[in-house]
Amino acid sequence: MLDDFDALSALDTSGFLSRLAALPGSYDGPDGLQPGPYGVLGFGEGAVLAGLLAPWADANLVGQGTQFVLASGFDFGEAAALRLTAELAGARPIVLGDAAFEPSYRVPAGTLSPYIHLSYLGRATGHVEALEAAESRMAELLPRLGPDVATERNPAKTVAWTLWNRVPLLITSRTRAPLQPLIQQLLARVGKTLSITTGTHPAGVVTGAFEGRHQLGDDMVGLVLGPEDREVALVREVLGTRVAQVESLAAYAGDPVAGLEDPVGEALVVWYLSAWVAGYLALLHDFDPGESAVYRRVRDSAEEAAG
Repeated sequence: MLDDFDALSALDTSGFLSRLAALPGSYDGPDGLQPGPYGVLGFGEGAVLAGLLAPWADANLVGQGTQFVLASGFDFGEAAALRLTAELAGARPIVLGDAAFEPSYRVPAGTLSPYIHLSYLGRATGHVEALEAAESRMAELLPRLGPDVATERNPAKTVAWTLWNRVPLLITSRTRAPLQPLIQQLLARVGKTLSITTGTHPAGVVTGAFEGRHQLGDDMVGLVLGPEDREVALVREVLGTRVAQVESLAAYAGDPVAGLEDPVGEALVVWYLSAWVAGYLALLHDFDPGESAVYRRVRDSAEEAAG
């Protein structure tokens, strides 16, 4: 199915795969450095990015310098409240979001918005080199990920087949735990698939999660995101007798984050590879990888209620 280019193109009516292919190097927004210290808060689509961006920030909320507010998606008045809070604290607020948020810089709501958020924040906080390294890895991966590349040579298609009709159990080292909710949201909104996070200490979860109902593990795949440490190795060992299989996202792609020193840049590469996996997963389920109508209705209803 995934190697039938015409069938994929016909099902991908939103053009998700084409937009994903055009993503590396496509950022054309502001690139100026903002004064520090830096605070980062997020809600809606930006909520899963705030923790991920901690290495580039000094705190969640700062009383001087620049306060970044990552929006897009659901506004229950948070954007205005956080803007006011930052101003009262003495920082300059910069709101990133769609038109509903009266943003300082418009980031259209959508499943690919993390790329724009991270591209802006990297430049605004002085992490251009980390971004360039991540974009270079994304560009290197791209020729192997497209719909015209056969499954046996395409790591994203291979992982999608592995996850098909199974529930991914997302695993990271404790320092990479913020990746989990980001990839969970991606697999849900693009891949139309439930995944389960294991949190900051995955060993504390997996050692007991299947004791009461062993059969739950029969339909699960442990999916390791990013670099592995000793705790992840122990998690692998535990899950070996509890779930259908344990796989590493990076292993299929030849460890695309090896040598990247910045954790946020590394996360951007993992997110990009995961977006391709999620796109193919949706297509395997005969769904367009674009935003679901249900999600759009819920988001619109939430914003109408807040207004």
